[in-house]
Amino acid sequence: MNKKVMASMLAAALAVSAVGMTGCGGSKTAEPAEQANSFTYWVPMNSNIATRIQNYNEVAMYQQREKDSGIHIDFIHPALGQEAEQFNLMIASRDLPDMVEYNWVNYQGGVQKAIDDGVIIELNDYIDEYAPNFKKRVSDGSELSQIYDKGSKTDSGSYFSFPCFNVGNYRTFGGLMIRKDWLDDLGLEVPETIDEWTTALKAFKEKKGASVPLTGTIQFYIGSSDAFNGAFNIGKGLYVDGNKIKYGPLEQGYKEYLALLNQWYKDGLLDQDFSTNKGTAVDANITNGKSGAVPGYLGSSMGRYLKQMQTENPSYNLVCAPYPVKNKGDKNNFYFFEGDVNSRYLTITTACKDPVTATKWADYFYSDEGYYLVNFGVEGKSYNMVDGKPVYTDEILHNPEGLSINEALGLNCRATSQAPGLKQAPEYLEQYYEFPQQVDGFKLWSENVEGVRSKKIPEGLSAAQDESEEMAALSADIYTYVEEMSLKFIKGEESLDKFDDFVNTLKTSFNVERYMEIEQNMYDRYLKR
Repeated sequence: MNKKVMASMLAAALAVSAVGMTGCGGSKTAEPAEQANSFTYWVPMNSNIATRIQNYNEVAMYQQREKDSGIHIDFIHPALGQEAEQFNLMIASRDLPDMVEYNWVNYQGGVQKAIDDGVIIELNDYIDEYAPNFKKRVSDGSELSQIYDKGSKTDSGSYFSFPCFNVGNYRTFGGLMIRKDWLDDLGLEVPETIDEWTTALKAFKEKKGASVPLTGTIQFYIGSSDAFNGAFNIGKGLYVDGNKIKYGPLEQGYKEYLALLNQWYKDGLLDQDFSTNKGTAVDANITNGKSGAVPGYLGSSMGRYLKQMQTENPSYNLVCAPYPVKNKGDKNNFYFFEGDVNSRYLTITTACKDPVTATKWADYFYSDEGYYLVNFGVEGKSYNMVDGKPVYTDEILHNPEGLSINEALGLNCRATSQAPGLKQAPEYLEQYYEFPQQVDGFKLWSENVEGVRSKKIPEGLSAAQDESEEMAALSADIYTYVEEMSLKFIKGEESLDKFDDFVNTLKTSFNVERYMEIEQNMYDRYLKR
């Protein structure tokens, strides 16, 4: 396939993205006196394939990249579950490979300190001269390119990495799911508002015999994952409002949210065991007729439930519901959203003897060809172009060795894991899920990407060492207290008349305003990058 055709296909595939995906050229630059043909690359292994291969050199995309570039990569993989420990040991010993792919935001003292410490190199000059594809992605003038740009820099303006840039609008893979077959029997539509949710849950209890109309684990009601809080225009943690950092539990909307859950709990609509539920209990509730609704994830929840019930109860139909609002026409701006820049960064260390060639090698993954390689693998093996779109072969979708889609993709490309380059291709997601309900779900949940993005704190905020230590100390106590009191409010063990006292305690005893101030300082520095 020629590059002109490929570029046109890519532009069509990424029409939903705010950044154009056309090919990038660049002036020819002088090569280093001695070009390296081999590099060491430290990177955590994709857990989906860790039991099947020993090294990423066995992955088809990297085999193809070596064939095309003439560059061999010696991959170094830390032991599964020991990534953080082995990263810290590597840094402490200064026994560095040429390249490291990791979440460098967690480096003690921030990413700029990693540069100042002589661990990784600043990439500004290398990107300017030797990375035309990457440079295009961060400088085409679009709003998304500006986000990419900020997410690739330190607060002082130093490019330090080749990150994972997400494209397209399909970024939400978790949310509310509801028994559509029950709704149909009851003559009800999929609920959109809080009142419609109350009506549906009451009908499930009274007319379908559901003992636990709405099930789920604590993470969706008090923890980090969203479910109903966005209807009250608040996040459950820190979020952005304009350019101001806010903390959800301080807002009156959080009181309204707790009041709703308290009422549902009192009326037997909310799982009485939500605070202690394990996943197995939730699974049983939603598949054995005890529950009619559950928050969860498209793959690990909905996919499993639908597959299990195909034979047990063929009429069983679970569909995704939109994130709820208070009134028809409102927008919910608070729910799970995979950001534009993911926290896996490919860096070049000070041990690298040929950063020019390393830069060129990494830059490829931001090209049109690199996009296809990362998301689909090798053409003719793991995908074919059909009517201008990449379509996975039976190697992926119906693997002859019985591998799951996750496993098959992991052996061919890095579509299922964060990786440097352009990720989350729409065509990948549309083929990845087995059931149409799943595909309909992420499309439904992606209808308000701009609204959700406007409230999300971007990836890549950097804390100085003293800020990092103070944030860690404050957050542990704050979140413990919020969870404890929220449970009491929901279960009726504490009257919501004491909500103002709760807020005051957060301010006076837990120094929540200082916690917000540090985050605000980090965010302000990010905006100035």
